[in-house]
Amino acid sequence: LLPDEILRYGKKAFIVGGPSTLPLVREKAEAGIAEKGIEAVYRVMDEPNSVDFAKRLAVAAKEAKSELVVAIGGGKCMDLCKVFSDMAGLPIITVPTSVATCAGSSAVSIMYTKENGSYDCSIPKDKEIDSVIVDLDIIGSSPKQLFASGIMDSIAKLPEIVNGTAKLTYPEVSLQKYMAYSNSVFIYDFLTRFGVQVYENPMGDEKLLQDLTLVNLIVTSMVSGFSSGSDQLAVAHGLYDAVRKFFPVEAKNALHGEIVAVGVLMQMRFNHESEAEYQKILGMMKKMNMPLTLKDLGVEPTQENIRILKEYNIMKNNIVKPEDLARLDQAFEEII
Repeated sequence: LLPDEILRYGKKAFIVGGPSTLPLVREKAEAGIAEKGIEAVYRVMDEPNSVDFAKRLAVAAKEAKSELVVAIGGGKCMDLCKVFSDMAGLPIITVPTSVATCAGSSAVSIMYTKENGSYDCSIPKDKEIDSVIVDLDIIGSSPKQLFASGIMDSIAKLPEIVNGTAKLTYPEVSLQKYMAYSNSVFIYDFLTRFGVQVYENPMGDEKLLQDLTLVNLIVTSMVSGFSSGSDQLAVAHGLYDAVRKFFPVEAKNALHGEIVAVGVLMQMRFNHESEAEYQKILGMMKKMNMPLTLKDLGVEPTQENIRILKEYNIMKNNIVKPEDLARLDQAFEEII
């Protein structure tokens, strides 16, 4: 499938992937790529996805006279390739290798510094992703930690959008926000019902694995697109950005969705969600062996560290109302 998809855009492909994921896909696709007469340049992503790295890859792709970019692996590789494909003016095919990779179809890239991999900035994509290809055998055999991470990252969309409101309706909110909300309700309901089942036995039900993959890789990124610029108080992802910005070394072993998951516990307390709903999500996280506190992420919950994380979240989400500041204090108590 990948060789045929490459031919839709050209015969010279610049293929970038992670140290473990690139060989995995290359082994399956290389023979077909050669048979189709496609010239492929392979590059391992061996440093953080920084703007500087993207610029160098754009130059390398142009020098190779590449006609398209293929991104293989996880979210950071997807984001790197989206940025440098825009810089080089080339179409892009993404090949996500786990359900923790909605970046494979989203229109924004999260970039990090080349020095220590701390959070740097987000860059909107010039246009949509051209193609997304998934191999369910690769997805199904990916580490369980990635399933848990992807499931919780997608679940986060609903509590971040509703922000304590029982129900959002149109035209009381913008069409974009309502579309983000309605899709998030479906994602939340689907994943809280089937997420743990797929986590425990990914290949047990191929149709369910396919559906969960579609939900996580496509529907979740649609929510990100619709919610861009809306007035949501995204406390969960605010925690993620702060941890990556200020504690990149301490939390280097924590996955994106694991940090967001701890943030979901904060977000639900911030939203004053019911105790039953909170316990349902907490129970899911425990069944999937996920971190539950800052310390689990590698960040010591000292007074100074909490001050740093809290101040960043206040700035990031423009939290100014006294009642919202009090809610944020309560939310942080949940993850100490």
